[in-house]
Amino acid sequence: MIKVRETPPLYLLDDFEFPSPYEEFDDGFVGASYDLHPKRLLEGYSRGFFPWYQDDDGLFHWFVLDRRLILKVDEVKVTKKLAQKLRSSKWEFKINTRFNDVINYCSNIKRKDSGTWINDAFKEAYTKLYELGFAMSVESYYEGELVGGFYGVAINKYFSGESMFHIKPDASKLALIYFCNVLKENGIEFIDCQVPSAHLQRMGAKIYEKKDFIPMIQKASGVLKD
Repeated sequence: MIKVRETPPLYLLDDFEFPSPYEEFDDGFVGASYDLHPKRLLEGYSRGFFPWYQDDDGLFHWFVLDRRLILKVDEVKVTKKLAQKLRSSKWEFKINTRFNDVINYCSNIKRKDSGTWINDAFKEAYTKLYELGFAMSVESYYEGELVGGFYGVAINKYFSGESMFHIKPDASKLALIYFCNVLKENGIEFIDCQVPSAHLQRMGAKIYEKKDFIPMIQKASGVLKD
């Protein structure tokens, strides 16, 4: 880890170490790494950092935002319409049965900037994490067809949601509600949704300040001991 700028701090993440997440970064931009090695991803996520995109020079940009969107699993909002669909025999939900398909669907979603941050390098890196047991997918099926879901990083009792997709209305919402129930049954308290989103806030996610969410993440991932 090389500090290439003092104020605001900026780092070249050339090893598997990260700075203190409490430093005052420029819009949460910590610095860049040459790759998304599994060890680097696990170290970064467990301490509150995440990579957002790869620039034109091939460098991966890492962030730790001052405000983070967190969904407590016992605070997810379920409307009557969604509850009715959850009870329908036409819907089915599974975990880790179609990871490659889920990440490919997510990578094809066009964002407001007319592009996607999930390029081939990201897909390769997170597929490797999945193979190592540190990433997972949650899928919604309607009448046997995959119609929505999401994937994310899982470290101990910490889960960071990365991207969602839906082909059929409400499919990703239903997958999220289902997964919250699964996490609750396993003693996992929250999902890190990373970037504030009105869609997820309507489902019960709330914005937390850095002084609050960093200890939550580090405790859940096992970095911060009781």
